[in-house]
Amino acid sequence: MRRKILVAGAALAAVGGLATGCTAAPAHDRPAHSAHPAGNAHPTPTPTRTADTSLADEYQYLPPAGTVMGTGRFGDVEGHATGDVTVSVAPDLRFQVVLSGFSTTAAPGVTVALSVDRFGATAGAPTVPARDDPVGVIESTSGDQVLPFDSSGRTDRGDLSYFHSVELVTDGTVEAAAPITWTIPGFYPGLTVTDSGPRPYARGTVTSYEGQPARYVVWGNDNSQAVADRFGLKLDQLFYLNPQLRRGDTTLFRDTELNLSVAYR
Repeated sequence: MRRKILVAGAALAAVGGLATGCTAAPAHDRPAHSAHPAGNAHPTPTPTRTADTSLADEYQYLPPAGTVMGTGRFGDVEGHATGDVTVSVAPDLRFQVVLSGFSTTAAPGVTVALSVDRFGATAGAPTVPARDDPVGVIESTSGDQVLPFDSSGRTDRGDLSYFHSVELVTDGTVEAAAPITWTIPGFYPGLTVTDSGPRPYARGTVTSYEGQPARYVVWGNDNSQAVADRFGLKLDQLFYLNPQLRRGDTTLFRDTELNLSVAYR
């Protein structure tokens, strides 16, 4: 039976399930997904800070054209598709999703989407409360597919690792999913937070996961700078942990859920 989802609700439900003392394996202990690169995958070059490109204002870091950022394989949801998935940098420096050896039993017109949903070894672990991102529609049910996509309006600045899978979706139903193993380095490896307690404009509640602060629920007149200060973060780090936010915004809406952990970005 195919799984019916509400895209935004899936992400919020996963985060909403956090509880102190949960026993899911921490990120560094979770087994990595097996990756099956499409084509000839080369070692991933270290991303360099963007300079003198038209995308400089959109991406904080922009790897060279041809960089493989992540890989996966379809087959997690009722076997409605097979094939390899590669997320890479296109020749024009946009990102792209490449399907190789692809075949699906879904009807033509299926949407390919980067999703915050987790499958496989990380299913059930927290995710950021961000939206899924459709990258294209495919009319063919087999054969290689290349789907470049723009970053217009994105707030993640080039680190797509908060997406945990590539999904095939028809009318809100996930036909198949490929968990993605990301190989691009994170912006803030090893970043941890410490809760120094409520303070003016940062009086929300904190939920821990595996003994570490993992979720923050915004209260009343909270603002982003005060929340960052409460957890010993730079403002840019708070936005990095929460790619659903628009960088630079100071206003936070009451009951908004924020992620506090690199492991669950």
